[in-house]
Amino acid sequence: MVVDRSNRLADAVWWCASSVAWAAVAGATALIAGLVAGSVALIGFGADSIVDGAASAVLVWRFRAERSGSSHADVVERRAARLIGAILVLISLYLAVAAAVALANHSRPESTGVGAALAAASVLVLPVLARAKLRLAKQLGSSALHGDGVLSLAGAVLAAATLISLLVDSTFGWWWADAIAALLIAGTLLREGSLISRTAR
Repeated sequence: MVVDRSNRLADAVWWCASSVAWAAVAGATALIAGLVAGSVALIGFGADSIVDGAASAVLVWRFRAERSGSSHADVVERRAARLIGAILVLISLYLAVAAAVALANHSRPESTGVGAALAAASVLVLPVLARAKLRLAKQLGSSALHGDGVLSLAGAVLAAATLISLLVDSTFGWWWADAIAALLIAGTLLREGSLISRTAR
């Protein structure tokens, strides 16, 4: 049983480290492309990716600490879960405000090939990361890893919504699609962040 848990901890470190690597590339690229294009959904996707990477980095440390026999793993687990929950709530509030401003100003994102390509790649990569983290979170009883898995899953949904909103806007001229996608994602992140924060107390 101890060996089994040790193997799962090693798997958790690997998947979280992979998430950090993906987030570093995808997050920075999405933020820059979103700012250039004026896409609220793409900016939200970039912010979510960076937060997911930061959360994963904390979890790499947390799971390595437990593997080495540290007695502080439970404390780190609770702190990481609270931090991830709070960050999810903050991102949701930012997205909601930015989307409301975009709707009020009738602003539309500019077409961005980089943003569309990144969103398409993320739709393929992030569900794999999310599924692995959520499976391991259940096996390890880790609410922090569960929250990180939710971040990855939210990133995949955000990437899909961003891709759809960019395509719908360029095809049909629906300027509001980007902001509506951001509002829907904001609601999901707010719910998940609140739930994770409550369970980490």
